Amino acid sequence: MRALLVALAVLPCSALAARVTVLHTNDTHAHIDDGRVAFSAIAVEKARLKASGENVILADAGDYVQGTALGGFDSGKSVIDIMNAAGYDVATLGNHEFDYGIETMFRNSRNAAFRTTCCNFVHRTSPDDPGTRVFPAYVIVTSGTVRVAFVGVTTPTTLVSTKPSTFLDPSGRWRAYDFIAGERGDALYAAVQKAVDEAATQADYTIVLGHMGVSPDCAGYRSVDVIAHTTNYVAFIDGHSHSEFTGTRVKNAVGKEVVLTQSGSYLGVLGSLVLEDGRCVSAGTVYSRGEKSAEVMRLEKRLSDDVERQLGVQVATSACALFAYTPGTTERLARREECSAGDFVADAAWWYANEKASLACDFAVMNGGNVRADIPAGKVMLKDFRTVQPFGGSLGVVEATGRQVLEALEFGAQAAGEGEFGGFLQVAGLKYTINVAIKPASRTDATGSWVAGPSNGVYRVEDVMVYSRAAGTFVPLDLNAFYRVVGNAFTLVEGGDGFAMFRGAKVVENGLATDYLVLADYAKAFAKGEDGLPRISTAGSPLSSLPNYPVAYEKPNGSGRISFKGLAQ
Repeated sequence: MRALLVALAVLPCSALAARVTVLHTNDTHAHIDDGRVAFSAIAVEKARLKASGENVILADAGDYVQGTALGGFDSGKSVIDIMNAAGYDVATLGNHEFDYGIETMFRNSRNAAFRTTCCNFVHRTSPDDPGTRVFPAYVIVTSGTVRVAFVGVTTPTTLVSTKPSTFLDPSGRWRAYDFIAGERGDALYAAVQKAVDEAATQADYTIVLGHMGVSPDCAGYRSVDVIAHTTNYVAFIDGHSHSEFTGTRVKNAVGKEVVLTQSGSYLGVLGSLVLEDGRCVSAGTVYSRGEKSAEVMRLEKRLSDDVERQLGVQVATSACALFAYTPGTTERLARREECSAGDFVADAAWWYANEKASLACDFAVMNGGNVRADIPAGKVMLKDFRTVQPFGGSLGVVEATGRQVLEALEFGAQAAGEGEFGGFLQVAGLKYTINVAIKPASRTDATGSWVAGPSNGVYRVEDVMVYSRAAGTFVPLDLNAFYRVVGNAFTLVEGGDGFAMFRGAKVVENGLATDYLVLADYAKAFAKGEDGLPRISTAGSPLSSLPNYPVAYEKPNGSGRISFKGLAQ
């Protein structure tokens, strides 16, 4: 492998020490061998460095067991086996490590040959208990004679970015598991600082290994916020926002520069930090795939073959690719604006609830964070739909007021025009406009959950229209009327991503159907092509017969259901 290193200004450390290279990944999301780097190639790179006499450590900054059909196959167990064989030494928890439930998270951690660290994840025995740490606040990894301390930290927004019920006690009334945060992040910063100070007395170098990210919607809990309020470590290896940057220098609480680095996502690159004589002397990335480990390749192939046997069934063909990402980029379009894959996913939920379940739903809302892959043109396999919606979640149906729906759209549009948010709502049977000239003002609590709408009554979401099957056109949303809404149960029933405005809404169905199987059922309802299989196309959609209903799957940016105004020209 060829490392592309970016030289950095020397950063002081408390003591001189020998050279060590820290290889690092983040947000691999169960992509084992489809990026520019594979786990089997990472194993070779680590072995190559060791064979050349280098001290080397391999670390991960979270979100490794979930994200594709490969992870969902056995809830991450095989992914852990592959990471063990690749030679990982240490990892912190990402929010998606909890997607299969708390007990599976513990099982995966027990099966890991690498050590898990998290200084702010705690277990509570009563509502008044401040909690005790579940994992070590830091671990020290020794390579040769060099000791490197890794302080793990996980974003407190995990409480709403995976199923909130995951963290509740058996009665469902209070949190048995929690993340130290504080109202403005103060308790989080204190937990990190305490762990850093303890670790630094036992190691030659101290690094924070965080799943925090740099997205605006995580303000207060971002890596840059942690750095600005703490000190006494040389680098921060980050994850969560799927960003790719090497060696960004951020001033800590006493004005000294800390290296902040993050390695994109899905094994696109392998990060590399070089520490020497108490200083971080370079940071960079490794791109080329190069030689691969036979042992790791065997495990990768075994998992791929298992998934292929289970999900390698062709469901349909598609006349066009449907996009969750901006074509040709890694920009997650589904979290920023309407996209064709988002339209398809929302349409599938709306169609299923009405045509398969006869629930007379008025419209569908689907969080963009659950639209995680493009749908390819040509053959469409069940595996493709499992990759689009890898959580194995289910649909839910609630009866909500028009006011609750407006609050949900407003909350989902909080980052629109500026960045991305996993709660951005893709829709079916609904249209709305986002005025990005109006600043988002939904009020939230410390976890990012919705508390109330804008105090000044000024909403950036405007012109919300509901499709009326009786009228064959769109009519204005009535804030006082009740609507039957279908969507991800994570959003509507669990309050995931912070959608607490639906608390108190009548739950009509919870666990209606598994999400990716709903996509398959919808695809099977399309008109058949010449090969006798359903053919996904605008004209063949079972919803295309609805008068004045916008379907345009061939357009990457969707069918015009979500409009923007106030954008800078």
